[in-house]
Amino acid sequence: MRFKHLACAMSVAFTGVSANNAYALDLYMDSKTKQIYAEPGPGRVRLGNFERVDEEATEEPKTPKKAANSKGDGDQIRAVEARLNKKIDALANKPKAPDDAKVTLGAKGLQFQSNDGNFKFAINGRLHADAAIQSGDKFVTYNDNDPSNGSFDPADEEATKRDLDSGTELRRVRIEVAGQFFNDWKFKLQPDYADEQVRLKDAFVKYTGFDWGEWTIGQSKQPYSFQQMMSSNDMPFMERSLEYAFTDVSVNRAIGLRYDHYGRTWTAAAGIYGDTATRQADSAADDEGWGASGRATWAPWFKPGELFHVGASAAYRVPQQGDKTVRYRNRPTHIDHFYPIDTGNIGNIDDEVFFNAEATGAYGPVSFESEYNVAYLQRNGDETEDAKFDGWHFDVMYSLTGESRAAAYDPKDAVIKRLTPNRNFDLAGGWGAWELKGRISQVNMNKIGTPGERGGRETAATFGVNWYLNPWFRLMLDYTHVIDIDLGTAGTSRALLEGDPSDLDTVQMRGSLAF
Repeated sequence: MRFKHLACAMSVAFTGVSANNAYALDLYMDSKTKQIYAEPGPGRVRLGNFERVDEEATEEPKTPKKAANSKGDGDQIRAVEARLNKKIDALANKPKAPDDAKVTLGAKGLQFQSNDGNFKFAINGRLHADAAIQSGDKFVTYNDNDPSNGSFDPADEEATKRDLDSGTELRRVRIEVAGQFFNDWKFKLQPDYADEQVRLKDAFVKYTGFDWGEWTIGQSKQPYSFQQMMSSNDMPFMERSLEYAFTDVSVNRAIGLRYDHYGRTWTAAAGIYGDTATRQADSAADDEGWGASGRATWAPWFKPGELFHVGASAAYRVPQQGDKTVRYRNRPTHIDHFYPIDTGNIGNIDDEVFFNAEATGAYGPVSFESEYNVAYLQRNGDETEDAKFDGWHFDVMYSLTGESRAAAYDPKDAVIKRLTPNRNFDLAGGWGAWELKGRISQVNMNKIGTPGERGGRETAATFGVNWYLNPWFRLMLDYTHVIDIDLGTAGTSRALLEGDPSDLDTVQMRGSLAF
């Protein structure tokens, strides 16, 4: 190929030189295509000045000239070719400066990386745009009285009625910057816009230089449960299950020190944490809360298209000193202002203890995910008793287009990432990936000693479909039906269902962009 480029360039160049009675020329090589040119241009590197050697006449004029393909001409051409190839190889193999960077744009967003691999920088983001439609007319009764008036009375004349909330919202908007520096150090910064506020999600530095584990300092997710560790970009359902109501409050992101160690089929992680970046303690609190958590997983069966994973987690939390209360509650959608399951403020809390068991599996296009969570509240005071809440869920998914969630399993974090379509959606016949899904979930907040502090119980089923048009964008549809609900008796200024609880149905839709 190089000889063809050379012959073409020299033929044109030498013809031009002969026409102008010149005997030397400059040659240039395109730095990308390696094509040889006789003129300078964008991206071309000068190889040097090359002299044309004409056939000189011999002393005997009658002796015929050598043929164009004679041995002498061939030697000259090969010499020029060798010289040019040497120049080309020197340019192609020239070591790049370590601080030079290359830029890529692909499934993992916009990435910059130094040539020596010691420095990396990426810009990622997500946009979740939601819509929800609720069933029921004048379905909810709110008590608008001052909570100091005592317990809720549904017959109060000042109680008002309103529909369940239907509408649209931007569930999450995030721009994330993450990277690596000096090879062994990593970082992530991730602000989030949600609920008409901007909060900081991840903000940490991680050291990965040890063979025996990684250390993270800053605000990050606490290692607890499969569902919590899974990114909202990857969850098959729009929202986490019902029992996430109490783990979300006390075992989520916080500022602390975390240790991770893992192999191909197992993980172990533990951390100790203070408060969140958005300080929870008010001006009356002397000290913020603190806690610790840990998670261990094992995938005894993990190969292409097949997976079985089990795990267990535990967490401990002491509330802030100035406010020894906690409140767990759940609403049908994130758009709603209606919380049918609500413990109200539970006071005199010494500490909270959480346990979790998880199991996940996949066989070809079929997969499942299940968890059980329990929360214990240790309390003090003469008129208070300890509390226990629990909940569980079971999810099943089926890929109509054949993708396997086992292929999306991340052994390092012990979670399943979102599906990658075998073929992206396009107008030439690509359908993307289609996934059917179903879930049954239950939470029980009635297991508390004091009758007036019963938080309620709910069982619900969710069905839907996901369409992954490409690795960046998917459309989601969830339909949730409340199978059984007990509103409990906790708190004041709370909501009640006026109609049949089994009529509580919700349809949610989402357009999810993640890069």
